[in-house]
Amino acid sequence: MKEKIRFANLKSFFLLLLSVMLLSNAYAQQADEELAAQFLANKEYSKAANMYEKLLGSNARSIYFYDNLLKCYLAQNNFTDAQKLVKKQSRKFDENPFYLVDQGYILTLQNETNKAKDVYDNLIKKLLPNENAIYDLAKAFEKRNEKSYAIETYLNGRKLLHNEMIFASELAGLYNDIRQIPNMIEEYLNVLIIDETYQEEVQGFLQNSLQTKEDFEILKLALVKKSKLYNDKSCFPEMLIWLYVQRNEYDLALIYAKSLDKKNKERGRRILELGFMANANLQYDAAINCYKQVQLLGADLPYYSYAKNSELEARTNKILAGNYTHEDLKQLEIEYNKVLNEFGKNTATANTLRSLAKLQAFYLNNYTEAIKNYEEIILMPRVDRNLQADCKLELGDFYVMRGEVWEAMLLYGQVDKDFLQEPLGQEAKFRNAKLSYYLGEFDWAKAQLDILKTATTQLIANNALELSLLIQDNTVDSNTEPLSLFAQADLNYVQNNDEIALRKLDSIGILFPKHSLSDEIIFKKAQIFERKKDFQNAAKYYEIVVNEYGSDILGDNALYCLALLYHNKLNKPEEAKKCYEKFIDNYPGSFFLSDCRKQYRLLRGDQIN
Repeated sequence: MKEKIRFANLKSFFLLLLSVMLLSNAYAQQADEELAAQFLANKEYSKAANMYEKLLGSNARSIYFYDNLLKCYLAQNNFTDAQKLVKKQSRKFDENPFYLVDQGYILTLQNETNKAKDVYDNLIKKLLPNENAIYDLAKAFEKRNEKSYAIETYLNGRKLLHNEMIFASELAGLYNDIRQIPNMIEEYLNVLIIDETYQEEVQGFLQNSLQTKEDFEILKLALVKKSKLYNDKSCFPEMLIWLYVQRNEYDLALIYAKSLDKKNKERGRRILELGFMANANLQYDAAINCYKQVQLLGADLPYYSYAKNSELEARTNKILAGNYTHEDLKQLEIEYNKVLNEFGKNTATANTLRSLAKLQAFYLNNYTEAIKNYEEIILMPRVDRNLQADCKLELGDFYVMRGEVWEAMLLYGQVDKDFLQEPLGQEAKFRNAKLSYYLGEFDWAKAQLDILKTATTQLIANNALELSLLIQDNTVDSNTEPLSLFAQADLNYVQNNDEIALRKLDSIGILFPKHSLSDEIIFKKAQIFERKKDFQNAAKYYEIVVNEYGSDILGDNALYCLALLYHNKLNKPEEAKKCYEKFIDNYPGSFFLSDCRKQYRLLRGDQIN
């Protein structure tokens, strides 16, 4: 019994000793790896090579050790040892094409291009009809930046496998790398022939890869061809619609939308969606045309009422974006009422009723009817809660315009309570905080704004940060009169009392010259003149903010507004381009950066947006 115990103890001792030895070896190897990496980083290639020779000797399959050892030899122009290493690894692991390709790679570095070509050609010639082997050889060529040979490998692999579609994704990426645009497009479209579910990904790749108008023309012709050859697939006409929408060619997009809608018996849904896209992209005439096409399909179809309501919304947007008259607005009001009389006031027409209320409240000064229509939506049974909240916020804004502050606060508070931590609730909290700022309750406003700095919606967080900093920077002493005057002018601006706002802004400059509010005052004047359609004066004031206060918080806002003014109102595309370029260079972290890039590409005309 005692001998058994002694044997067991001895066995445990040896197992413990073995574990210690293994652990010690592991620690030693890790130390060697770290030392070798340090030598390599310090460009001590001879010392690093000695270490990696030892490490590769203990783990011959390690690509990491092999790559670093080869790098050390090549850094010292030691081509002899480099070739010995590669050939040794090739003999040990003849199934691995990376070592075989490296034989040619080393010859290329020695300017032995013909010999390297012989190596590469021989590897491709010896290929077997094995998908994995073909893929591995192509990747080995890619590793050494031999992309033409990688392409040749895949193309030869297609012949061996008798499959003209295989490796389409890999070939598309390679053709993109070497800027063979027609071939790249062809291969990406081959991906969709294999599997249509990759349509969104392919569109993303193409949008990132294509640059010039000529590139997109090649894509268009390829899609037209594929649509005819594979008329059973929806992906190619859908991509043509996508392409035409990106180029704002909605008349051409509509042709394919109508065809697909009819083919798939969608009863106008696809055409309606195209109208929604056109309206969102401010292409109002195109949107109106789409909605009319849906209506022509018949009043008995399910999208008829949507199309009629949406057409009226697009026409409203078009009129409000231009130089409208009071008579234009009154005619719109009449047409809204006609539509509501036809379909009734219910949850299906709640959005139309909301648009009418907005028109009456903010443009026609028809206070009684506006309030009545907003309240009708808010009290409507089973109405969408988000729509109901939007109406409360808009009605609150309307009360602010009328000076009925407490009514506005009540509505904002209701939405804040009903949508806690949701974007709508955060928007309501921001509007309430801004209302407190208008009233001169700066401490309370700042406390609410500081909470919103981490809002989930970037726009709210950005606006909250700007207003919070405005309050913070202008309440450092006990004299808050300048900020109070500015907040009052800001409120006058919201209430469309532009002349009163301008007088108050001027008074700050007279009473408190060179005050820290100077950039905010100039920016607010620019906004007022822009709304008054005095675009020359607006541009002048935006330029002052950009040139004199560009590094302050309103610098990016002013430059963004100036670029849009040159682009959309003053018809100065070259000036707009300069502003967009300056913005991209100077404000890489701005909220407006993405839109600036989009507008710049659109203006430059060599990329779709």
